[in-house]
Amino acid sequence: MTTNETDLLLLLLDTQRTAFRNALSGLTEDQARSVPSASAMSLASLLNHVIDGEVAAADRISGTQSREPDPVAAWTAGWAVRDDETVADQLARLDTVAARFADVLRADPDLDRVVDLPADIARWLDQGVPLTVRFLVLHQIEEWARHAGHADIIRESVDGATADVLAGRVR
Repeated sequence: MTTNETDLLLLLLDTQRTAFRNALSGLTEDQARSVPSASAMSLASLLNHVIDGEVAAADRISGTQSREPDPVAAWTAGWAVRDDETVADQLARLDTVAARFADVLRADPDLDRVVDLPADIARWLDQGVPLTVRFLVLHQIEEWARHAGHADIIRESVDGATADVLAGRVR
């Protein structure tokens, strides 16, 4: 078991990514793109959204800009699934983004460092606490956990499969 806080945060984040991956396990492309519940979300669009959020967080922590500079346009674009994009493509992108996020986080020596965010981005994250590297990582864990739960519900609506079965932990 790790005692390094950065590694522990990355482990928690990866646990949520795995839960999301499980929700996609065994689905066809059409099923992954389907919208089977009251929500307008498909598993494919939701996956792109959380991947995009992780790209944004890595950019913020590292001080880079790889997304559309307008935060509303970037958020909207983050939900889009291209016609030629497959779940395999998305999962490969997730692997790349996750590795980059881990590299960015491990390269930052101070989880308490306040990240300088433009006001039009900070307003969406303001929780009354400093927007530190640690906060941004915890926010990613929160986002992945929230949306992994959404993914479980969407998946169950697609074919009845539940998270415990998909994770190999049959009751």
